[in-house]
Amino acid sequence: MTLAECPVRAPLRLTRVGVPRRNLLRMQELGLRVGAHVSVVQRGAFGGLVLNVAGSRVAVDHRSARVIEADVINDAGVPVGPGAVCAVPEYDAVGGQTGDGE
Repeated sequence: MTLAECPVRAPLRLTRVGVPRRNLLRMQELGLRVGAHVSVVQRGAFGGLVLNVAGSRVAVDHRSARVIEADVINDAGVPVGPGAVCAVPEYDAVGGQTGDGE
């Protein structure tokens, strides 16, 4: 989902930063890069967002919010929600890994 669609205060992991190439370096300097953990702090009246990125507040305009994609994650950093795909090893009832993870 795009940042524009993400819920407020939910932990997120960025999966795509689709801004124009001329803006990409600046976004990376602000901490907005694939794999970064962020959360939406506030929504602006015209679609802009205020994000929490590594303890700092970063404002993103509505155009950028529509082209930056993120997954909602849990406290362990694992994607949650519909369509979430994760590579987490499976464990049996005793706590040992099963399958290929052994």
